[in-house]
Amino acid sequence: MSERDLFSLDPSKPKNPQILAVILQFLVILGGPALGLAAIKFYPFLVQDRTWDIGGVASILILFLTSFLYFKDNDFPAEVPALLRLLFRMGWGLALTFLLVGVVGIANGYGTKLTNREVEVVSKHQSRERETSRRTNYLSVRAWSKSRAVVDLEVSREIYERLDVPLTPIHSPQEMLDEMPVAGHVRLVVGEGRLGLEWFKRVEQE
Repeated sequence: MSERDLFSLDPSKPKNPQILAVILQFLVILGGPALGLAAIKFYPFLVQDRTWDIGGVASILILFLTSFLYFKDNDFPAEVPALLRLLFRMGWGLALTFLLVGVVGIANGYGTKLTNREVEVVSKHQSRERETSRRTNYLSVRAWSKSRAVVDLEVSREIYERLDVPLTPIHSPQEMLDEMPVAGHVRLVVGEGRLGLEWFKRVEQE
């Protein structure tokens, strides 16, 4: 019996279900990241950074474990090493996480009403690119009126330079930012997500 290539069909199984499964896998692996990145760019959820970190890692781990129910060992050619199978499962979890973010983000934000409110600014910082013109500018703001929690939001270079607030190192401890005093105010424009999740549109100077 000849060895089966990783991307070939198993001749001992029905052909059409295998083709459908391959198409579905490629849609998730290729389309998931594209859809997820589009949602993050145009309809990013207004949540604290640690929500993304914890939620993203948890989702990848859960979907990685779920892949053992969907992909059985005999779905892989026998010559595929165990490490490569694990990497495939991890990639599947990552791609499917992006797909879920994309579907939920676009469904939540597309065509929804924009509102604005005044928010407190505590500091600002930039990304670490060597060329100044390539750096991304961030303000650390209290995006929710009833919370001292601070979140970093991307702003234009003009607003960043005009706003006279303290400079803090990138990745400053969350506890330190939450305790910083108010140093300024800006107008935060958000979308009223149809799923009840606000999404960030832009920051404007008052």
